[in-house]
Amino acid sequence: MLKRVLVVSWRATRSETIAKALDKHGLEMVAFESVRAAARGLAKTPAGAVLIEVTGDDPALVPLIQQIRADATHASIPVILVVADPSSAPVAEAIAAGATEALPRSSSTQAIVESLRGRMEAAEVPATPPRSRKGAGELWVVCGPRGGVGRTLLAVNLAVIVAESQRVALVDNVPRFGSVLMAFNLPPQAPTWVELADLPPEEELLDRLTSHPSGVSVLPAPGRPELSDAVSPAAVGALIFRLTNAADLVMVDQGGRLDNGGIDLLESADHMLLVGTPDNPGVVGLRGWLRICDQLKIPRQRISVILNGVLPYHPVDAERARRVLEQPVLALSHGGIDGVRSLSGGEPLAWKHPSNRWVKQMRGLVAEISPELAAKAKH
Repeated sequence: MLKRVLVVSWRATRSETIAKALDKHGLEMVAFESVRAAARGLAKTPAGAVLIEVTGDDPALVPLIQQIRADATHASIPVILVVADPSSAPVAEAIAAGATEALPRSSSTQAIVESLRGRMEAAEVPATPPRSRKGAGELWVVCGPRGGVGRTLLAVNLAVIVAESQRVALVDNVPRFGSVLMAFNLPPQAPTWVELADLPPEEELLDRLTSHPSGVSVLPAPGRPELSDAVSPAAVGALIFRLTNAADLVMVDQGGRLDNGGIDLLESADHMLLVGTPDNPGVVGLRGWLRICDQLKIPRQRISVILNGVLPYHPVDAERARRVLEQPVLALSHGGIDGVRSLSGGEPLAWKHPSNRWVKQMRGLVAEISPELAAKAKH
C-alpha cells in the first residue's frame, strides 16, 4: 500500500492538522491548495488515497475524480470528500463520478483520517470471490413458451438416459400439475419442495428425494394447488442449486415460468432446452422467448432449441426454423403412441424400451447438448 496521501485543502492550518494526524498512522501527506493544482500534479505523485476539502461548487472537482479513476495507478484508491453539505447536488455528482465517501466538514480531523485509513486498509484486502450457489453438477432447464409440446416427456426421458451411469435429480418446477409424478407413476405424497425447503444445510438433500427404479431421484412440485405458493420461487431455486452439489445432472422441468426464480434458473443453467413445435405459432413463440434471453444477456450457445414431434408433412422443419430464429435447431421426430402411453402410464420409454427408435434420437440429443456428459453415459 502506498503510504502517500494527496490532500487538497485551501487552509494552511487545516493542512498542518491533517499532516500531523496522518503522520501518527505512518502516512505521508502531499498538499495542494486547489483541485486544479491536484489535477496537474496527480501523474507525478502516485498515492494510496486522496482527501479533498470541497469549497463551494468547484467545477474542477468532477473532472479530477474522473481523472483519478481513469488512471491505472489510482483507479481503485479511496477518494474522500470533506464537504459542508453531504446531500448537495455537487457532492452527488462527485460520488457518481467515483468519489468513495463524503464526510461533513464538522467532523474532527482525527475522525476524517481514521475513516481514510480504514478505507485504505480495506482497499488492500483482496476481494473474496463470491461463492457460487451452483455446484459442480450440470444444470439443465427444460422450458418453452407453450404447453403441450412435450417438455415433461423430454425431461423425464433425458434424465433416465443419463441416470444409466450417473447421479441424476429431476425437479418438477411446474406447480399445480404434477406431471413428473405421473410420468414416473409416483404417489402424490412423495416429498415435494414444500417439505424439503427447510432442510438444514448439513443434511444430504439428494438422499431425501424419492428414487425411481430407473435411477432418477425426483423432487416433485406439491400435489395440492394451495401449497404451491407456500414456498417462494427463490427458495425452490436454492434447493435446485443445492442439488447440483450432489448430482452429476440436475434436470429441471421449468415449463413457461418466467418469474424471479425462473429467470434466475435460466441465467444460471449450463444448458437451456427450449422446446417448441414445428408450426408457425410454435416458432413465433420460440422467437419471442429467445428475444427475452437476449435481453437477459444469456449466451445463445447455452440454449438448445428443440423442435419436438416433427413429422414429414409439417410445413416447418429444423432448417426453416433455424433461419427464422437465427439459432441452430435440433429436431426430434414424433414419439408416436408409444410416447403418449409411456407418459400417461408412468413407464418412461428410455427405461422400459431403451432400444426404441425415438429413445435413440434422445441419446443423440444428449450428445448434441453436452458432449462431456454424453462421454460418461452408458451406450
